[in-house]
Amino acid sequence: MRSPIFRSPGFVSLILGLAAFSLPIIAGIAWGQPLPLEGIACASFRVSDLETSRAYYTGRLGYQQAFELKNSGGTTSAFFKVNEDQYIELEPGLSPTENVRLTRIAFQTTDIELLRRLLSAQGLNPPAAAQTSDGNLAFSLHDPEGQRLDFVEYLDGSLEAKTRGKFLHSRRISDHLQHVGVVVPKERVDAAMHFYHDQLGMAEFWRYSPGGELRLVKLLFPGKRRDIIELMIYGKPPSRADYGSMQHINFEVPEITLPYHALLERGTNFERWMKPVVNAENIWAINLLDPDGTRTEVQDLKKVPTMRLGVVGLVHGHVGGFLSRFGQRYDARIVGIAEPDQKVAESYIARFKLDRRLVYSGLEEMLDQTKPQAVVVFTSTFDHAKVVEACAARGIHVMMEKPLSTSLEQARAMETAQKKSGIHVLVNYETTWYPSNQAAWSLARGEKAIGDIRKMVAHDGHRGPKEIGVEPEFFVWLTDPVLDGAGALFDFGCYGADLMTWLMDGQRPQSVTAVIQQIKPDIYPKVDDEATIVVTYPRAQGIIQASWNWPFDRKDLEVYGQAGLARTIGADRIRVRLDGKEEEELTARPLDPRYNDPLSHLTAVVRGEVKPSGPSSLAVNVVVMEILDAARRSAASGKTVQLSDPKR
Repeated sequence: MRSPIFRSPGFVSLILGLAAFSLPIIAGIAWGQPLPLEGIACASFRVSDLETSRAYYTGRLGYQQAFELKNSGGTTSAFFKVNEDQYIELEPGLSPTENVRLTRIAFQTTDIELLRRLLSAQGLNPPAAAQTSDGNLAFSLHDPEGQRLDFVEYLDGSLEAKTRGKFLHSRRISDHLQHVGVVVPKERVDAAMHFYHDQLGMAEFWRYSPGGELRLVKLLFPGKRRDIIELMIYGKPPSRADYGSMQHINFEVPEITLPYHALLERGTNFERWMKPVVNAENIWAINLLDPDGTRTEVQDLKKVPTMRLGVVGLVHGHVGGFLSRFGQRYDARIVGIAEPDQKVAESYIARFKLDRRLVYSGLEEMLDQTKPQAVVVFTSTFDHAKVVEACAARGIHVMMEKPLSTSLEQARAMETAQKKSGIHVLVNYETTWYPSNQAAWSLARGEKAIGDIRKMVAHDGHRGPKEIGVEPEFFVWLTDPVLDGAGALFDFGCYGADLMTWLMDGQRPQSVTAVIQQIKPDIYPKVDDEATIVVTYPRAQGIIQASWNWPFDRKDLEVYGQAGLARTIGADRIRVRLDGKEEEELTARPLDPRYNDPLSHLTAVVRGEVKPSGPSSLAVNVVVMEILDAARRSAASGKTVQLSDPKR
């Protein structure tokens, strides 16, 4: 019986494909008759507090306790049912000084006597099978590193047999325990491979060797479930945390979003590294830690193709953060970088140890030679339009740093190029990926908890580009009214305009009024450093405060409705006050995996898994440019600018 929520019908076909890839390896195995192994029956862990761990496996993961074993001292083992043949066993008694929590792995066999004879023929010395305390037949072996492995045949009348058809709650995060990790020192990999591959008949189908250092080998069971053992390879002696990570269990799911939502609803507080990511195997995965630090991995079934990515420009300071994080990504691969300024290019090659063969001086040459599927743009804002037009001519998707353009004419030209070519054009704002902003939107537009929006106030900015020490090449164009469009008015006014347009469902305001100042003309003689924009709608008003004079960095938003207030605090928190209630501060729900950072979203859009919408969409950002263009004209004239009829 399978879980109706997290059913996994595609698993067998996926792994059969992997097995077919491994046939040449299987053919090299010395013996001819396959071992009668079905796969993993049980993974057993020693825990420090049984009740706390029980709450994790039942409350968080949704597995029901099927039975337990006892002696005169109390419970010796508690078994939690994954499916009719697979269990997690918890054994109390872990001390704070013990590093190893994984006590045994049980493998299911359909014929334990035949298995014993075949293993004997492979040079192993399995003992005679004996009846276990739960009523099955089993014998034990140890791998070369001393890991205990039990081989078990389920019998009628056993405790497992008595649970048939029971304890299969739909709350289970998954109905398949796909793999277990075992620890192997790098100098003993050959011995481990001989044991698991040659003697147990498992087929290698994937190795992970970052930087040329072997870290992981995946081995496939011969049984019909096609379960997996992962050899987790280390160089230096593992710490307690290392053991917890390496001796892990993995549950497979058909798609990552549903179990992610389930974990959130069950109160899981994700650290940053635990959030869903595309892992080294190009599969979406979530990592959790049980109360003793043992890792639970929840992994998708589908391979995510690696997107070919181009980088256009290195003069926008945000490119440094992008490149510093990119080494941890597996859903995209940089195939080319275009930067005409050789000095700037050389500095980034040295700083990030880039392969200089990736770097081109010309945009079109890079696009034609490397053929990216998408590009991320870190040029001046003025250059966005020519990048979009070059990419549109080649069917290449684009994500640029905010704002969209320096003028409304450029925005319209990009809109035309996008419509003609069918590419996607996205704009990256840091605030798009703030859970707090999504929470504010949900309260205002989704749940309508605060009533119809009446006023929005956005505060965005910092102490100033020079004051925070931006790169020289960034400073040059950021303070140029042609290349940036304005100063703080565009640099930070775009944030509030973007969020307000999103909150107003893409509606154009009726009027725009702006006031700008040069408080520091000695530093910023050509552009404003202080700006306030007021936008009006038929029944609402927005105030955008953009500044290079804040005493600290800030990006926060207030949304006032007829019945309440939602006020964001940084990226993750929000204060909510509803009519007749006290104000409370909440932690915002994390964003869905394909919406929680710019590259995850871009790759998902390119794969066709999601459609561009919301703050990063071109439609919203054309309206943003209407607001900024009108704000610039208003500031210059000292008058309110009325926007024309939106029907155009």
